[in-house]
Amino acid sequence: MNTQPILWSDFYKICVGMMNMRPDDFWNLSPREMYLALKGFKQFNGTEEKEEPMSRERLNELMELNPDG
Repeated sequence: MNTQPILWSDFYKICVGMMNMRPDDFWNLSPREMYLALKGFKQFNGTEEKEEPMSRERLNELMELNPDG
């Protein structure tokens, strides 16, 4: 369980300032809805860490394990 306090002012700045959310909509969000909105915003704007592309070696390995037809 996370015991850190929610920093509402920081979340408000992000949601209202960067995501262009209306203040009323922000205050009507549950904490879970807010976290999901922030996660989606990060994914859409490319600020979330991305996985490395699959290597050719791994692709060949998977093709051997799962051959077509």
